[in-house]
Amino acid sequence: MKVAVVIGKDAHELERFAAEQLCDYLQRLFDIYTRPTQDLPPLTEVLFLVSSSDTNLSIKYLFPKLMEIGKQDIVWQRLYCQDFEKEDLPVSRSILLIGGGSPQSTLWAVYELVEKWGVRYLLHGDVLPEKSRFQLPDVDLVMEPALPVRQWRVINDFACGPESWGMADYRIVIDQLAKLKFNRILLSLWPWQPFLHYQVKGIERRSATLWFGFHYPITDDMIGRDLFGDEIEFWNPDLPYDADYQELTTAGIQFVRDLIDYAHKRGIESVVTATLTEFPPEFAPLLKESQKVRQLAELTIVPGAGTEIDDPILTDLAATVLQATVNTYPRADYVALGMPEFRQWADMYHKAWKILDDKYQVSAYGSLEDILDSAKVRIGYAGGPDRAVQEVKGDIVALYFYDRLIRELKVLEGTYCPDIKFIYSSVAEELFPILPYIIPAGGETLNFVDYTASRIVQRRDVLKNVSSSDIPCSLIYTLHDDNVGVLPQLATGSLHQLTKDLRQYGWSGFSTRYWLVSDHNPCIAYLARASWAESVTPDTVYRDQIQVVCGVDCVEDMVKAFHLVEMATTILEMHGLGLTFPVPGMLMKHWVPNPISSQLIEVRQTYQQALKTVKRARKKVQKRGEKYIDYWIGRLEFGIGYLEMIFAVRQASIAETNGKPAEANHHAKIALEFACRALASYANVAQDRSDLGSIAVLNEYVHRPLKAKISEMNQ
Repeated sequence: MKVAVVIGKDAHELERFAAEQLCDYLQRLFDIYTRPTQDLPPLTEVLFLVSSSDTNLSIKYLFPKLMEIGKQDIVWQRLYCQDFEKEDLPVSRSILLIGGGSPQSTLWAVYELVEKWGVRYLLHGDVLPEKSRFQLPDVDLVMEPALPVRQWRVINDFACGPESWGMADYRIVIDQLAKLKFNRILLSLWPWQPFLHYQVKGIERRSATLWFGFHYPITDDMIGRDLFGDEIEFWNPDLPYDADYQELTTAGIQFVRDLIDYAHKRGIESVVTATLTEFPPEFAPLLKESQKVRQLAELTIVPGAGTEIDDPILTDLAATVLQATVNTYPRADYVALGMPEFRQWADMYHKAWKILDDKYQVSAYGSLEDILDSAKVRIGYAGGPDRAVQEVKGDIVALYFYDRLIRELKVLEGTYCPDIKFIYSSVAEELFPILPYIIPAGGETLNFVDYTASRIVQRRDVLKNVSSSDIPCSLIYTLHDDNVGVLPQLATGSLHQLTKDLRQYGWSGFSTRYWLVSDHNPCIAYLARASWAESVTPDTVYRDQIQVVCGVDCVEDMVKAFHLVEMATTILEMHGLGLTFPVPGMLMKHWVPNPISSQLIEVRQTYQQALKTVKRARKKVQKRGEKYIDYWIGRLEFGIGYLEMIFAVRQASIAETNGKPAEANHHAKIALEFACRALASYANVAQDRSDLGSIAVLNEYVHRPLKAKISEMNQ
């Protein structure tokens, strides 16, 4: 079959890439070899015209529909020979316009067509159909997103998360995210990481590390040793190991720039975080009455609770960080200013509120007393009422502080990006109504209601309170909570409820929060579809993905298994926060003389049911789906083994407390056997750096401490 793919002479780089991708899939699926051309070919059987409304004037002239769509809308339009009579174009039997309101959406239009041909996009690569018949769409298509912000968080923290990924890992996932029509990445940078350098009043930054400064040696006795090659310590592969501050930070900055640039090549915007009230400890001599941050490892300092809101040194520090951020990363599209997880700088909230009220009349949307009273009765919040009230106070101070820096002092004048757009992140929910009046023009909000999806579902009424008609608002979607940790998780059902709410209340979209990623292929497929089509449900997406990847005979079993994992996830989100938090003491905190809870017993039983169901599907899977099924077998065996290990550890502690050392030793050895088997099951199906990081963490905080405890008991 003779096929041509034509692009405009002034085609954008992304349109050229879209055309190349179309040609690549034509070859992979149908053995049709063709390459993009700017010249209309002689007689062909099929002609693809790839264009956005920004380019290819001939196509725009002929098909004005392309000019009427939004920037994110995608179009397929069947064309006919008579459409080209005035253009003196060669006649083709079948002609398809593939386009969009921008070069980015033109790329999505190609990927939508390829998906219609039977390809499914997983986070680590494509799954091609066993057989695919070449045909053009029967009907024209115009798609516009229901959720225009589809954001994926990168870098973040912890060895088991994307902080451990190098560019080789990111390229794979970003390529797949583009196919799934995600359009932003959020580069979540922490003030102790090696991604920003600056100096203030003669003091230069000189300290930086990864994953809170913890270390994960790779030793011959660890489970999964063969996965780590010649590494001696688990580390980000693109950053120099055991380097000095300057070498590490230079490499870190280049890494972040490469990540931004690669995302842009796939039509994905970038958001860079800037932390303006938290600094490395070398700046403590400048900031009077500073205090250590109340956070894991206490690596940074923050203003003292009573620090004045216009303190000149704090202002200089914050202004320098913001200026350094935009000058270091001038190609970023947004800067996100977040609220600290624990609001330690809060005592000046009365003064800050009064200034904001005088300037923006924020009391018209609720008095300070009413807002604080609302925080006191925040229902079901993991931190409790005291933390909720502290969040409101701290956020009032931060909102004033940011407003003063940006609008009053204009600290970005003279930088590379004086007009950068801002996203205010994780402001206390009681302050949602006043944000449109405080955030600089063109800004947005990114909102954190609670740690996990099921917890937000229980308080979903708060989603009504955003001023979504005044300012774009997005919600943080937790796919995989670090508090629940490394156990198998799948939150699609809860996220489905929240997605319906976002559409109903006019929210702009979501931003993912995760550490491990391989569990979430079904969930990401749902989010990708539900962002465009309101009729989509988790089950329709599950069934589609399983049928294509594994075969129709596996559908019922795998859908049941996913539902069971979702049930377990909901229980863990409500009753298991902190259960496998990947920090020192991860296992040994369970060495307490108390039996395992009924909720954890239920989770273990639910995992066991899911494993039985997946193993049943394994007997019927098509070859291309074996890895997909085997992954879930390994992960569920790991989850079951980990909970069995906790049970045995508790039994050992009870025996030890009751003065039965032999029995305690027996249960401890059983726990170690469970740990080894669980880790081996996980190592057998590891797919990416997050999995490797998890295995390194589990060896350091589970396997080694348990062996040490048994050795101590045997002395």
